[in-house]
Amino acid sequence: MNALFASAALGLAAAWPASGLGWVLGKAADRLTGDPLTRVKAWNRAVALPPTVLALMVGVSALPQETTDPVYQVAMTTRAAATAGAVVHDLSTRALPAVNTGEMLGTVLILGALGGLAVAGARQIAGRAKLERIVRDARPVSQELALAVRAAARRLDTGRPEVKVSDVIDQPLLAGLTTPVILLPAELVERLDVHRLVPICAHELAHLKRGDNWRLLAEHLLGGLFWMVPPFAAIRARAAATREELSDALALDGASPADRHGYAEALIAVLRGRTAPALHPAFTGKGRKPTAMRLRAITHPQDPASFTRRALLGLASLLALALIAGGSIALAQQGENQRGSRTIISDNGSGQYVEIRSDMVRVSNAEIVKGRLKVPDGQVSTYHGHVQVRGRLKAPETTVLLNGDTPPAGFDPTTLPDGAIERLDVVNHSTGGKSRVTLNVFLKPDL
Repeated sequence: MNALFASAALGLAAAWPASGLGWVLGKAADRLTGDPLTRVKAWNRAVALPPTVLALMVGVSALPQETTDPVYQVAMTTRAAATAGAVVHDLSTRALPAVNTGEMLGTVLILGALGGLAVAGARQIAGRAKLERIVRDARPVSQELALAVRAAARRLDTGRPEVKVSDVIDQPLLAGLTTPVILLPAELVERLDVHRLVPICAHELAHLKRGDNWRLLAEHLLGGLFWMVPPFAAIRARAAATREELSDALALDGASPADRHGYAEALIAVLRGRTAPALHPAFTGKGRKPTAMRLRAITHPQDPASFTRRALLGLASLLALALIAGGSIALAQQGENQRGSRTIISDNGSGQYVEIRSDMVRVSNAEIVKGRLKVPDGQVSTYHGHVQVRGRLKAPETTVLLNGDTPPAGFDPTTLPDGAIERLDVVNHSTGGKSRVTLNVFLKPDL
């Protein structure tokens, strides 16, 4: 299997644990604070984790090895990344014991993802074409409402889109990307006065200010790519829900309790009046969050999150990124298609992660036990031909020798140039009940 192909397939499979990690991050934000801005940031990061895994793995596999090796070495010098690499390797080895055995599964994953992306793209093109027709057929609002919305746009320091009324929509929405337009349902405009309509339009202006129209497009396409990963859909739904709450908060900044109550009543009216399928929900967040949570946020605004809680979430985000980076590197290495042998020596507890590649390996005094190769404790595995040592060599779990003797200070076989190692003897043994490994490096005579 092609290395790039295998890495893409494993990246799609890794979207499951990445989505789970993102869900934990977002739920932690929900529990720590009611501040919508902090929660939006956390859920947006959660949405970014699965595509980050896929992009890192494809990127690592697409670049030349001499380019990715320094990144790999730096990543493996941190315990978090090395531990993540060891854990992911163990899991991926159990799930896909050999790349060839997973070739059919990889093909299904990639074709399924590309098919989902194509369907999502087609739906976006068709939906936006239909939305453009709706915008063309819509009529302008009254001058009084248009002037009030412009004033709200100045207050929010954002663009001043045209506001129109449509007979074919059932909820307010922000239509368009390059030339956005606020569309209001005709029934809503007839029932509410200008004072009640302005906050609704301000909500759409808040979406415009934050670029949510572009973000929604990207998330729809990612949803098509990861349609086989239901946890990703759940994360997208929660991210969209928190964005609705944040837009409410921006639209109602400085509003009186009476105005907030009126806005909540308008929201309920929209929810009750929906009779047709929505194209691009923005105000109601169709199917994206509990309505009660949003109404509670409208009537009882939350204070900004404290510095301590924001710092905790920031630290959690960095930890998640470190785990994702380490896991992506390990999986990318798992997906490489190179001839010869490949051995992983890992210790989840200490963060040790050593990878050895060569054209061939010979195990001394091995025996077959119940149909499997068994290497007795203390026996030697000898690697020949294009030997490479990569990863993190952590003492005392790993002892390094040079031609059988103690190497000079600073000697690190993971930094040797390609082709420098003529032979590598690896001895696995136990000391005090703990697993230990000795690497005896033999360099080529001319080095």
